Amino acid sequence: MILFKRLSAVLAASAALSTLLAAPVQAQDDERELGWAFEADLGALWTGGNQETNTLAFNGTVAYLWPKSQLKLTGGGFTSESSLTTSTAVGTGQDDFQLFEETITEKTAETFLAGLRYDYDVSAKFYVTGLGDWLRNPFAGIDDRFVFGAGAGNRWVDNGKVRFTTDYLVTYTTETTVIPDPTVNSDFAGLRLGYDFLWDATSSTNFESTLVADFNLDNTDDIRLDWYNGLPIDISSVLAFKPSIRLLWRNDPALQLVPLFDAPGGVETGTVLTPLNKLDSYFNLSLLFKF
Repeated sequence: MILFKRLSAVLAASAALSTLLAAPVQAQDDERELGWAFEADLGALWTGGNQETNTLAFNGTVAYLWPKSQLKLTGGGFTSESSLTTSTAVGTGQDDFQLFEETITEKTAETFLAGLRYDYDVSAKFYVTGLGDWLRNPFAGIDDRFVFGAGAGNRWVDNGKVRFTTDYLVTYTTETTVIPDPTVNSDFAGLRLGYDFLWDATSSTNFESTLVADFNLDNTDDIRLDWYNGLPIDISSVLAFKPSIRLLWRNDPALQLVPLFDAPGGVETGTVLTPLNKLDSYFNLSLLFKF
């Protein structure tokens, strides 16, 4: 609850500061570009030879804008695999042997997410919203997580150069973990706070930042934060280079099953449940396509 109060205070202070900064600026232009908008970014890494690694990251956004409302569909994720080749030789010596190789490929990272959101403007500064999102992150212990929410938000600044909005929603979450935890409920009500910030720093460079904070009303220790920051740099009218970083933090993480030994290097006697790490960090360099 202390973190909830602090986050609320930060959002309120940010909103107040943004309102002051926006005072000299003219109101948002009513002639917004209506209709469809598309964005997609792609990043990849491949190595071969003595070591083999394949990594693919992708994100996409499809939006439709009406005069007073907007529908947005987002999706993305990444997957990474590595291959380990073990060599053995059979024969009588250096001049007489046959080489055998065995390659084992395993997945080392995987995260996928998708979301659907609808906003309706009640006024220039206030809107109502509804959303649904899905996450799969097995290495953080999450097989599937669905979140449905409804609420409202404030558009504090939107002048063509700076946009800053804050959201306040009531949510319902249903979650399936890789290792079930009998002490917690998989379905629960919650609260969501967040902000969306966009700054056209220069004619070719933007800074974008979003924060989503989810609070579990059934278990107050279960607090989740999703903080994203990106810096798209335009190469052309349809292509940009985008470094970005995303932090996923959970105060009460999912569990993992760990082998139990009677002593270091000793005999395995069973398994125990321990929590996974609270923080996952993702740094990505990608090409962004805009249509």
